[in-house]
Amino acid sequence: MRFHRALLIVGSVLVLVATLAGSYLVRWLAVLFLGAVMAFFLFGVEMNVARRRRDREQRVERKTDVDRTVSLLRKARTGRVARSLVEEKIVEIYATLSDDYNSTYHSLITNPNEAIRALRAEGDFLDNLEKALDIVEADLNEGGRDTREG
Repeated sequence: MRFHRALLIVGSVLVLVATLAGSYLVRWLAVLFLGAVMAFFLFGVEMNVARRRRDREQRVERKTDVDRTVSLLRKARTGRVARSLVEEKIVEIYATLSDDYNSTYHSLITNPNEAIRALRAEGDFLDNLEKALDIVEADLNEGGRDTREG
């Protein structure tokens, strides 16, 4: 705001000099300087072409994968949609490890294995998630047993 006020004062002085100065040369120099000040104001200040501000308000805060996962798990404690997303991620782990991704994915959705059943069990979601992840870890360490059976 101070910058705008300073430009207004400089412009006003140049307008007064351009209109009230007695010498023809001084008036034209004042007009040229006023034109330069107006061009700087219009293109540099108003349109932000000459200088770009990178304030915190203009920056976009991006979440990391860890932040997204923590947010998803917080929502999964109470929300069904977030729980289904977590369940889907576990199904994707098994489907990725199998030879046929699509058939394994659909069979795990319709006929859940031990990890999915542990996740769907009644009780505290975080405890169930921990049990399900332990089962997934055991399956991964064993080299992957048949994912369609429980």
